[in-house]
Amino acid sequence: MTSTPRTTRWSRALTPVIAAVVLLPLGPPAQAAARPAFQAPFQCGRQIRMESFGHAPALDIFRVPTSATEGEPLIAPAAGRVNQSYSNPSGAGNIIQIDHGGGWFTTYIHLQSRAVGVGAQVAAGTPIGRVGHTGETSNGVSHLHFEMAVDRNGDGRAEWGYPNDERVAPVFNGVTYGQSNNGTWYVTSANCGTRPDGPGLFRPSTKTWYRPGAAMLTGWGEPGDIALAGDWNGDGIDEPGVFRPSTKTWYRVGAAMLTGWGEPGDQPIVGDWNGDGTDEPGVFRPSTKTWYRHGATLLTGWGDEGDIALAGDWNGDGIDEPGVFRPSTKTWYRPGAAMLTGWGEPGDQPIAGDWNGDGTDEPGVFRPSTKTWYRHGAVMAENWGEVGDQPIAGSF
Repeated sequence: MTSTPRTTRWSRALTPVIAAVVLLPLGPPAQAAARPAFQAPFQCGRQIRMESFGHAPALDIFRVPTSATEGEPLIAPAAGRVNQSYSNPSGAGNIIQIDHGGGWFTTYIHLQSRAVGVGAQVAAGTPIGRVGHTGETSNGVSHLHFEMAVDRNGDGRAEWGYPNDERVAPVFNGVTYGQSNNGTWYVTSANCGTRPDGPGLFRPSTKTWYRPGAAMLTGWGEPGDIALAGDWNGDGIDEPGVFRPSTKTWYRVGAAMLTGWGEPGDQPIVGDWNGDGTDEPGVFRPSTKTWYRHGATLLTGWGDEGDIALAGDWNGDGIDEPGVFRPSTKTWYRPGAAMLTGWGEPGDQPIAGDWNGDGTDEPGVFRPSTKTWYRHGAVMAENWGEVGDQPIAGSF
């Protein structure tokens, strides 16, 4: 976002950092708390290019290669609360601002989409939206216009989009960028923390997929499909999927993942079975007490008729394992151990997720009778969902 013509900006895209002239104050005001440990707002390992052009310390950020910029997922650079989330098509397009506490703010402009609304609490690494080129001031070029700021006047927000004394030079992973105009910096994102999971659902009656507060997907799925969610491409964001027993086919949006696999009575599960960062289908076959991933047996002689299958990373080692909820005894098991006893009710639909971002998965349930979602010891969502909805969980 700048008044500089885009053609001029592109001609300077690879110009190395020059003149160390600081245009705006770089440090926090005396009343600001210590700066949070900000990371780049991109997924772990992503290669990005940052340009200050003529509006330092604000940055325009692109993926490397630039052709991959449009639709690139954005994730929170530190914990905080969303205090702005709206669209301004005639100006900056889709906009998000996060209040990180202690007077520190980050602002994201020209987004393709926004995944969080005002009031949402985000942890470091939480998906917040996708990079785009919305708004007339994007000049039609996909990029993230990013600003870091401190609330110098104490009004509970940060000014953005024009030269002002609240913008500061961004700091990612302890390194400062944007100190001068016409600078170029190449960075590998170190935003590698674990993002917390949350509930979601598939409503077969309308072929709609929801997360709290928003529809994720419409017009996809069929009656009889069994809802799933997984990180199918290793981008750190979970997406809907289904197992269609009538054709023994597994789908993600836009593609069939697996055909001719699975049997009547199998319970589908999803997990990262080898620790490569991507999820794959699996099944529990109660008739033989056997658990399969495609091409391999995961576990034999474990589980009982009446158990409800799920999967999760129960010990934080980065690899998912089978688990079950046994409604007859209200007990949750992983192989070799009971995880939880005396919890859950008849009719509860079990899910599993990393609810607090600590790297380990825990049981949860959707209770259709009260439209309530629980993790052990806490309510995750209330008055949300309907009878007939299928629960899923993930970092959407």
